[in-house]
Amino acid sequence: MNQNFEYEGQTFEIKEAIFNERYTVKVFLNGEQVSPEYSATLEVGHDYFSQYQKHIVDALFKIAKDDIRNGIYFKN
Repeated sequence: MNQNFEYEGQTFEIKEAIFNERYTVKVFLNGEQVSPEYSATLEVGHDYFSQYQKHIVDALFKIAKDDIRNGIYFKN
């Protein structure tokens, strides 16, 4: 699942993937990665869902968006 996110007139793309048994989320601006990789193991994701009935990827997306809103990203 990918998601576009508008902030201060710029369109960020947040991309999700499963890589090396980890849920990963990265933020891109104009095709370039501008964030660290936010991630959690599949095991942690299953535990998170068992406890909160929510997907960990949604939490990773929220963290990524919050960081952008707080100016925490690599600026182009």
